[in-house]
Amino acid sequence: MPSTIQVQRSITLASAFVRYAPLTMSANDPALSNADWVRQFILGAPFAWRWNRVVTSFTTTIGKTDYTESLPALGWIEKAVGYLPTDGDITFELEVENNLMVETRPNQPTKISAQLDDDNGNITFRLFPAPDQIYNIEVTYQMAAPTFTALTQTWAPIPDYYSYLYNQGLLSKTLEYLNDPRFQTSMQLFLQQVVSANEGLSDAQKSIFLFDRLNEQRQTQNVAKGTA
Repeated sequence: MPSTIQVQRSITLASAFVRYAPLTMSANDPALSNADWVRQFILGAPFAWRWNRVVTSFTTTIGKTDYTESLPALGWIEKAVGYLPTDGDITFELEVENNLMVETRPNQPTKISAQLDDDNGNITFRLFPAPDQIYNIEVTYQMAAPTFTALTQTWAPIPDYYSYLYNQGLLSKTLEYLNDPRFQTSMQLFLQQVVSANEGLSDAQKSIFLFDRLNEQRQTQNVAKGTA
């Protein structure tokens, strides 16, 4: 299902819960900045969604560690596998890292990182160690969240059936902006909804993530109240 709901609709809904306090005062902020945060959170790691998933691939060169691809929408690597072009049935999975050293002694790669981003949409992947054969490397990634620039833009790529997620998230950020005491409960509900809806996490990962984020939120709230 495509995304058709405009951010203005979500802002109007949030404003109704705060007695229509002004939310688009300067360059449509703080509403658009809050909406950016919500979409970035939903599309950020570790949340993996089938409608935000893209697969790209490249072929290695023996002894070469770095490979640059034009991927302006890359957010984060979800999974990567390698296989021999002559036998695609035999695959091996690569461990995803944030940063890798250069290892030039050839062997079957075991790790991959999105090592460099030149800010022009070119991503340099690094393999560790350098390949000992010609492999096809298949990278599955989640797209980065775009930035809102107008109230008429939709919440794409988030489909309409997940409107309850971003509406709740935007309401939570609105309550936080206005220092409304309902913020903490509202944000807890948002976190629980996103974790419950996500397709890419196991039950154990969901529990750990939710525990950590709720604990972080409580600590932040205590500091704001001067009780920590």
